[in-house]
Amino acid sequence: MNYLNIFSNCQLVRGATMSLICDLQLRKYYHVPNDMADVLDFLSARSIEECYEEYGKGNKSIIKSYLNFILKNDMGFIDEQLISEMTPLSLEWDAYSDITNVIIEVSPTMVYDTSFLTELIDLNLIAVEIRAYEEISYEKLNQVLSLFIHSTALSMKIVLKWAEWCTDKTLLHIMENNLRINMIILHSAPIEETKKIFKDSAAIVYRKASLNSCLACGVIHPSYFSTSVELFTESQLHNTCLNRKLSIDKDGFIKNCPSMQTNFGQIHQTTLRDVLANPAFKENWLINKDKINVCRDCEFRHVCTDCRAFTERTHSDANGRDLSKPLKCGYDPYLNRWEDWTRNSLKSSAISYYNMEDLINEA
Repeated sequence: MNYLNIFSNCQLVRGATMSLICDLQLRKYYHVPNDMADVLDFLSARSIEECYEEYGKGNKSIIKSYLNFILKNDMGFIDEQLISEMTPLSLEWDAYSDITNVIIEVSPTMVYDTSFLTELIDLNLIAVEIRAYEEISYEKLNQVLSLFIHSTALSMKIVLKWAEWCTDKTLLHIMENNLRINMIILHSAPIEETKKIFKDSAAIVYRKASLNSCLACGVIHPSYFSTSVELFTESQLHNTCLNRKLSIDKDGFIKNCPSMQTNFGQIHQTTLRDVLANPAFKENWLINKDKINVCRDCEFRHVCTDCRAFTERTHSDANGRDLSKPLKCGYDPYLNRWEDWTRNSLKSSAISYYNMEDLINEA
């Protein structure tokens, strides 16, 4: 007897019509038919010979192709037994900080040097994003960056409106003096170009498209999928966008996300302790994809970053929490098909609700 042993870092996620094999070590995913998922489930406890017998000789060549696919992509091996010593991957997730990721919107006039930010930066942050929709000065950017000199944040992303001072030389200087920054995106730029630096570990991205507000965020697209252990495990029980996130909008209001309407005070008038003590601030943290309409049937649900700010506004739970599919997702897991979400007539009322008509017309 021969048995297929699949490495524990390769996780199978079943959807309505298709499945996903996620290689969490190599950060790759493979889109496969549910028939293949059925065979792999069978082989998790039975031999290859039993599988041939179960599915019939007419399907032997198909089963062999599935086996070859697993072997070719180094996701498992064949042995004379199922290796019991192969430890299943733990899907538990936790973080040692109440807040792990932060978005700060910067405006030319806003003052950010407050005790609230000091409290926030003292946490063990993982990721920080700084956004500016308006043109800000070199001095203003450095003023904000100086607040993070002693932060433990692992990575920083900067989104700026292009200005005359935004030259390659100046931006490189900023990144050399702030090594946590792994990406600077310049919207409203005169060119469309991506420049990799630091041995391709960081990038300066120029985009001609303008970014006038947070209405542009929340797009669901394969280019944003992440096949990492961190996201995959977090997604089992938590919302992959809002969990442990805190945002400060351009007016200094504290939110789960800058795009959301509800705020929990203003940074000059509220303490971080008061925000974290408010149950409403955390109520979206546990809305995982398995609770969201349509998403629960999608094979991409554990590699996708959710959006609760802009939804189709069709479903809610008994407590009034919105459990609708993200508005800006064009994937139909029941048909295995991607479409332009802006052209979907069923989304028109939600598009109107969020006043996105102008944004869509500009695209």
